[in-house]
This record gives sequence, C-alpha cells and structure tokens, in this order.
Amino acid sequence: MKKLYTLSLLLAGAVAFAQTPIITGIMDGDCTGGNPKVLEIYASGTVDFGNYTIENQTNAATTWGNSQTLVSLGTKTNTFVYVVYGDVATVTPIFNAEFAGIPASNILFQGTAITTLNINGDDRVRLVNASTSAVVDQYGAEGVDGSGTPWEYTDSWAKRNNGTGPDGAFVQSNWTFGGGDYSGATPNGSLNNLGTCQNAAAFSTVVPFGTYTLATQQFNIAGLKVYPNPVKNGNLYITSDSNETKAVAIYNVLGKQVLTANVNDAPINVSNLSAGIYIVKITEAGKTATKKLVIE
Repeated sequence: MKKLYTLSLLLAGAVAFAQTPIITGIMDGDCTGGNPKVLEIYASGTVDFGNYTIENQTNAATTWGNSQTLVSLGTKTNTFVYVVYGDVATVTPIFNAEFAGIPASNILFQGTAITTLNINGDDRVRLVNASTSAVVDQYGAEGVDGSGTPWEYTDSWAKRNNGTGPDGAFVQSNWTFGGGDYSGATPNGSLNNLGTCQNAAAFSTVVPFGTYTLATQQFNIAGLKVYPNPVKNGNLYITSDSNETKAVAIYNVLGKQVLTANVNDAPINVSNLSAGIYIVKITEAGKTATKKLVIE
C-alpha cells in the first residue's frame, strides 16, 4: 500500500515553526539478517542535514560511537527522511519494496563500511549537532541494554508520539512501541514472519512510518471559506468574515511550497498546478489555519 509520507503530517495543520530534525521512528526488520534496519527522521522546517550526524550505542555499552554524517541527505523541508541498513547487496532494496512511494532523495542507504544502523532491538541511536556536539534527539535509554525493556524493538518498531520531541535524552513516555513477546530465548517481535521478503504483508501495513505530526498552535479564522474544492476551473477563492489581507501558501504532497499569494477577495490562479491533493496554509492577522485542497 502506497503512503504519502509528508501529506499525513501536513493534513494535521503541521507547518513547522522550528527548524530541527526529530527522530520519529525506528525499526528492526525480519528479513534475512534482521533487515532492513531503519531510522526515520522528520525535518521540521528547513533542515540542512550536513549539520547533523547519528551515533549508536550497542548492547550494554555506555559510550557512543560509529558516527555517520547525514550530509548526503542535503537540505529538506517539512518531510521525512530514512537512514537504512541492510540493503546494499540487493538489486532492488528491501526497504523500497516494503515502503513504496518514498522519494529516493529522502533515503540514505548505509554501505558495508558505514554501519551506524547495524543495530539490534536493544541498541540506542542518537542525533547530534555536528558543530556543537549537542544531542538533538535520542532513542533508547543511555547506557541501558534494551533487552526486556518496554522500548525493545527486536523484529519490531517504535514511533514517536505526535506533538513530542525532540528530546536531548530519551523520554520513554513520548513513544509508542510495536512490542512483541521477548520473554523467551528467541524474541517474537510484531514483525516476525511479515514483509514481502517472506511473501507476506509489507512492513508498511504494520509500521506507522510517515504518520508523526507536530504540535502546532492552530487558530480559527472566523468565517473562513476555501472554495471551490475541488478546483476545476483554475480559480481558488479564500474568504473570511474579516477584510484583512490573507497570506496564502500552498504545499504539495512532498511538503514543497508550490505557490504563495497575498489575497483579499480576488481569486488565486492555480491553473499551473497539477491535478492532485495539496495543503493550503492561510494566515490572517496573526491567526493561521490549514485546509486540504483538491485540484482536478
């Protein structure tokens, strides 16, 4: 099942007010070798990933190591990116088969020489500002082997709760865990025997990647109307009870701003936009609202 890994966030009215990366998900797959292993990061606002690295802390270790720069992800705005380990030897990456629809430019595949995410479900990962060495966000309790803890994700996953983070230290209550039965000698995580790699349901049907939403302050604009919706003739009208000028920004499903305008009662010409689903952000007199828009 194809997902729109940015639209889900924008639909919640989450146009970012900050500019920071946030760890929003982690996964330990059940394909050969326990792959793919994935870290999901959300770029809140415009983020230059050249300014950030990730590090791991494995098993019962109390020190961090195996640092990797994220520079190859470039600069991203209001979108999810993925760091993936365990696909380098495949012609068609496992991750692409399991999570269809994610742009290639939003995925960083780790090679055999870069193994930051060669981790198991008891390991920790953190996101670090490369310039200041400050910890921006972290998954897993510092210096704790995660085996048997609520946050263990062996053959499973974890997802950051909406409206939380980033956290300079791990906050367990800010996460939802896929779970599994870890009481026996062999972990039985929620992804066991799943995946197209095992001729079963894709991991995307279980792992809630691309669903994190920011906490945003959303205001009501009195009498706000966005019409016609769907737009069929190229003219979009945005009106309210106020005569105030409205700042309008339209975003596509990848979170890219595709049109801006300042309007009062005049229509906005959207005829140059392709048919599809968009998000309209309207700001009037310091109040902000977002609406879903369909262009036919």
